[in-house]
Amino acid sequence: MSAQIDKTIETSPQLVIRQIKEWAEILINFEAKNKYEIQTLSGEKLGYILERDGGLLATLKRLFLRSHRPLEIDILDKDGNNVYHLSRKFFFFFSDLTIADKEGHKLGSIHRRFGIIYKKYDICDKSGNPFAHIQAPIWRLWTFPITNRTGQNLGVITKKWQGLLREAFTDADNFVIDYGKGSWQTPQKTVILCAAISIDFDFFEDNQGNN
Repeated sequence: MSAQIDKTIETSPQLVIRQIKEWAEILINFEAKNKYEIQTLSGEKLGYILERDGGLLATLKRLFLRSHRPLEIDILDKDGNNVYHLSRKFFFFFSDLTIADKEGHKLGSIHRRFGIIYKKYDICDKSGNPFAHIQAPIWRLWTFPITNRTGQNLGVITKKWQGLLREAFTDADNFVIDYGKGSWQTPQKTVILCAAISIDFDFFEDNQGNN
């Protein structure tokens, strides 16, 4: 089944990541493990992105370390089969997210970089070489352009407006990944897809508490 989700990622010019929030989380302001659906723009369900439970210790890390906590995340196809694995260590300032296939072979990584007026990421291949960058002005809160080394726009990751009540009372997030003009290979498109997860944890994880 992993071949099926790879094929859809390969052929889709745009993909959607939709965060799943339970009403209990919303009503009592409890930060549970993160869950997402991967969809095509037309709404076809491709799979899921699930933060591993990890028991009581993981719950305490979510409560106290918040968006800086270490992460273990699985990407499943729509039948529940493991396809990819994402991992991130605890960090103080700049996050590093690693993506591997189900056999543990590294596909790439996403690294947040220092920026004063820009939110910056390097999007890297399995050898750690950047093949794309994200450089988003801080005043464009929900738009994250994907560029090459010369600054040419190749695509964009966008957080979508959920409506006034949903934005005010929950940190559930939807992202559209537009691959734009990039001539991406499938592993590169998969790593870019995962960049939206890194952005969500880094910039939108604590929205509910801030509200």
